[in-house]
Formats: sequence, C-alpha cells, structure tokens
Amino acid sequence: MNRRNLLIGTAATAAVLPLTSSAFAQGAAVDEAKLPALMGGDFATATSQLALQKANHRAVKTFAELEIAEQAAVAEAFGSRPGAAGISQKHAAMLEKLEAAEGAEFDAMYIEGQIDGHEELLAIHKKYARNGDDPMARGASLVGVTGIQSHLAMLKGIKSMIG
Repeated sequence: MNRRNLLIGTAATAAVLPLTSSAFAQGAAVDEAKLPALMGGDFATATSQLALQKANHRAVKTFAELEIAEQAAVAEAFGSRPGAAGISQKHAAMLEKLEAAEGAEFDAMYIEGQIDGHEELLAIHKKYARNGDDPMARGASLVGVTGIQSHLAMLKGIKSMIG
C-alpha cells in the first residue's frame, strides 16, 4: 500500500469517526455477534488517531496509520462503518489515561495498549471465524487472525525499539 493512499484513507477515516457509544442512538444498528470485534476496532482506531497527534516516535505513528486503515476495512467487511459500535467503558477509561500522557510515556502506553487490544481482538476474531453467521465477516476474521498476529509481532518490535 503506498503512503499517499494510506494518508488519504487515514484522513477520510478521521473525518467520519464518531467514537462514542451514542453512535447507537444515531440509528447505526450493529449485529450483536459482531459487536465485540467492532468495538475493539473502534478502540484501536481511537487510540491510533490520538497517536497520530501525540506520538513522538515515527514507528509509533506509522503503526497508527496502518491500524486506522485496517480497522476501517474490517468495519466495512463486517457491514459497518468506523465508529458505529463505539467503545466500552473499560476502553473509554484507557483512552482517557492515554489522552493525559505525553512524550515517551504516551508512546509506551499506546504500544502497550495496542498489544493488549490486539490480544483481545485475536481471541474475538478466532471465535467469529469459527462461529460467525456472516460469510463476509467470517472471511475477514479468518484473514484478520494472521493480520493480528503480524501486528502483535510488529508491536512487540516497536516496544523493544522505543524501550
């Protein structure tokens, strides 16, 4: 994927991403079986958008760009749009802590949060790949499992790079 397309996709995603649980009240119906994956993706997107603004290390920003674009694709494959599911209270509290962090502390917290979130998403997508009803979303989860595993390897590499 070339960098220009990634940046355009990132900007487009940022423009349409209302990351609050009030998205449900706005008429965006989300299938309950898909909700955990979509909410996890919305959290990954929200924290990654914050990383684009606050991260110090270029590797952190590059990962954030990648994550935003991939979560938008997952939401589409799940028949949704970025931000439609919102984020959990647990994730909202984590996002608030991340918003308060600065500098190297922000980078470390973001990467650690992405590792934790990707481990959660790995379990969610493995389950949906086995039991999901929507064939397109199941396919996205099947492919997503290896993508998430790759992201975990990248994140662990970034973590060791930034100390």
